[in-house]
Amino acid sequence: MKENNKQELSYFRLKLRSYMSEHHPERLQDTEFITTRADMALTAYCDAVAQGFTHPEAESMASEVLYQG
Repeated sequence: MKENNKQELSYFRLKLRSYMSEHHPERLQDTEFITTRADMALTAYCDAVAQGFTHPEAESMASEVLYQG
């Protein structure tokens, strides 16, 4: 049986990969970093929405996490 190694589509992962392809292409192969940072951004987004922030506010907060450092 053929193994499927496709990564789950993630808005934050795609957003970070796009940024990194322009600004840090040497780190595009660091999938652990990308996945971890995208997961952190998703958590920040979900937490912000749960706390009553609007979706644009939550995305702004998630972007801060996504691009930190």
